[in-house]
Amino acid sequence: MKRSLGICCAAVCACALLSSCGGKKVSLKMWESDGPERQFMEWAAAEYSKKNPGITIEYEPVAAPDARAKIELDGPAGVGADIFVAPHDHIGALVAGGHVMAATDPAFIGDFVDAAKTAASYDGTVYGYPLSIETYALFYNKDIIKDPPKTWDEVVDYAKGWNDKNQNRYALVWGVGNAYYSYIFMTAYGSQLFGPKGDDKNQHNINSPSTIKGLKYFQDLRAKILDVPSADMTDDFCNSAFEQGTAPMVITGPWKVNDFNKTVKNYGITTLPGFGNGKPATSFSGVRLAFVSAYTEHPKEAEAFARFLMSKEALSKRFEITNQIPPRSDIEISDPLSKGILAQAAYAVPMPTISQMGTYWSAMASAYAGIWDGDDVERDLDAAAAAMEAAK
Repeated sequence: MKRSLGICCAAVCACALLSSCGGKKVSLKMWESDGPERQFMEWAAAEYSKKNPGITIEYEPVAAPDARAKIELDGPAGVGADIFVAPHDHIGALVAGGHVMAATDPAFIGDFVDAAKTAASYDGTVYGYPLSIETYALFYNKDIIKDPPKTWDEVVDYAKGWNDKNQNRYALVWGVGNAYYSYIFMTAYGSQLFGPKGDDKNQHNINSPSTIKGLKYFQDLRAKILDVPSADMTDDFCNSAFEQGTAPMVITGPWKVNDFNKTVKNYGITTLPGFGNGKPATSFSGVRLAFVSAYTEHPKEAEAFARFLMSKEALSKRFEITNQIPPRSDIEISDPLSKGILAQAAYAVPMPTISQMGTYWSAMASAYAGIWDGDDVERDLDAAAAAMEAAK
């Protein structure tokens, strides 16, 4: 009952705002990605305008990863969006640049899962309105492998009977040089990128003893399960291997579900293999957030609409349209594929939002690729750590 009142209050407040302005009509510009997200935004705009006569929502397709750069230019020029959607790891730059407004009443964040609470906040202040959560997990072909492995040692055992290099048959494939996926090996034995809260540049832990141990294990896997150069482990190679059945397992994310539904007859999604104790590996999670622009001329109306977008009603509809998993703790998911992603999300950590994260992506992509291809582990990690320490 309390949550329903919260949704109604946002609508009533918006109507009251219009009344206090003498019935003046307000138009809000909304940026969100094209595709299924557009279909959801068109529904949300129509639904919200029905409940809030006088407020219209103008949708403009802007890909979420591009919104930060666009608001930095268009916002000061007076032609930016009132509300826009961006990945949560852009929040630090958006706040530092003064491009987004803090939530005036952040109590709503209590209805969300912990990863979304962390992702929507910066320096203890809530700025974002969570719309969806995602992480990568283990996709497996049920017609080939009935019981997916719980640990990487079990993957190695399975590969002994499956792999055939001459036929490009490999037990499990993923982008080994991708710093997003292979992060699981950095954390395998306890390392935490930028410390426990992911916000301390002095605790990068890139070349800590536990990271070195994890990356040596990672390097040893090449000969055991996937003897392919890192440069050849592209998304196209991995996806096609899974679709053609030459690889019964692939590490990827929910963005591939719609494609695989058309090409793979019978597959499931489960948690990532762990490292000896059976506990699933620690992956990165990403949260898609709506933001209220600091340049809006209608901050109260824009915030009310952002609140509607992450309401239980709207996020349930968003999941129905986009298959993007709602990060609210009070929405039940019955789809088994989405449940697999959610199971891994319980072991995921939000991508850090501090500016040094940009250096992680470049420096560690090089390190993962080089280590996979036989470089000295400590030397490559020391080089990545030096790059991290030089970053500001």
